[in-house]
Amino acid sequence: MKRITDALPIALISTLIVSTPLLAATESSSSAEIAAIFPPGWHSDDVMRALAATPSGIVRFGAFDNVAIVSAPDAEARSALMRAGAWLLLPPGALGGCLLPRDPATNPESETHDPS
Repeated sequence: MKRITDALPIALISTLIVSTPLLAATESSSSAEIAAIFPPGWHSDDVMRALAATPSGIVRFGAFDNVAIVSAPDAEARSALMRAGAWLLLPPGALGGCLLPRDPATNPESETHDPS
């Protein structure tokens, strides 16, 4: 039977790989827009109710119902988002922009290429 300490290096490396983009994304941004990540299972109406209790305005929704890009210009607005139920506040382009919906008009994969 393997000891738990045998798996510790793998667990630490995995944690580092997963958390590095999040740690890099938490750096202070001068932009007023921020991605507010609410609990899994929240729908857009839950997010809208939570945002109504804050001074933040919604800009758009992310790829999932529980992700909203909001205008939160100062620390008080960001604190209000956390009190309203947001789990994480990240720059909108965090994690390579995978939290943002894709616009088919700007998606290079949807372009048709002329073979000539």
